[in-house]
Amino acid sequence: MELRHLHYFLKIAETSSFTQAAAALRVTQPTLSHQIKQLEQEIGTPLFDRVGRSIQITEAGRLFRSHAQRALRELESGLATVSELDGLMHGQLRIGVFRSFGNSLLPAVLAEFYRAHPQVSISIQQMSLADMEHGLVNGDIDFATTTYMPVTSERISSEELFTEPLVLAVGRQHELHGRRMIRLEALKDMPLILRPAGTPSRKLIESCFAARGLAPRVVMEMGNGGATLATIRCSTLATICAGRALDGTPGLATVRINAPELKRSGAILWHRDRHRSTAAVILAQMARQAYARDRPGESA
Repeated sequence: MELRHLHYFLKIAETSSFTQAAAALRVTQPTLSHQIKQLEQEIGTPLFDRVGRSIQITEAGRLFRSHAQRALRELESGLATVSELDGLMHGQLRIGVFRSFGNSLLPAVLAEFYRAHPQVSISIQQMSLADMEHGLVNGDIDFATTTYMPVTSERISSEELFTEPLVLAVGRQHELHGRRMIRLEALKDMPLILRPAGTPSRKLIESCFAARGLAPRVVMEMGNGGATLATIRCSTLATICAGRALDGTPGLATVRINAPELKRSGAILWHRDRHRSTAAVILAQMARQAYARDRPGESA
């Protein structure tokens, strides 16, 4: 059994097509079919069922797939470890980030990292917490940064990166524009634009209202922060968000909410047992330092 057999098998399992897999792997379909037949002969059982032009992975194939994925991840980890013995910094760094990543300190951290280590290729993916956990467990990303929600998988470890209060964002037409602070109870009848129901920020806001026997008056739901702020700028509506989301946006102002529990925390997520590359460790440390410097302002 050779490494290419595992790569070929996993690509077919991913695409459910010899034709698509061959194109992605840049090999001919007969070559791919021959290699898989060799693998099946060595294992002693079919890995795919051929039904006309379609294929389906067999039960044996499903069992073998998890082992093949783990074997390749361990090999990649081993190669990275050996490379770092010589102090090498190269390859690709894959990071999962939260939705409001663009309004955080992390873009500046990435720019600083690139200036210091231009030979490292970085891939950034905006992901939900569930996708981050899945990516870390499967080895698709090296680490992740998330907000609001604690992890659910025992295989994932988290370290707090920042904590920041949420604020009321209003436009010039809003009656509270220019106000410095307001009690959460005073917002019970205020028309708000919030993230869709079930999202982490929405759950946090609703739980804070519920603790006081209240519920937010949500008149619009928007999944895009930029669209939300654009709507607020030209209306009497408001939203509750991280203060940094405004980032100096003209025509908008923030009002502090007197509710200490209304805050979000950011964290770095790692797989507990997987090797951490030198590049990942250095970038994570740079992020910690950036937020530590920013902490006196209690923002993120």
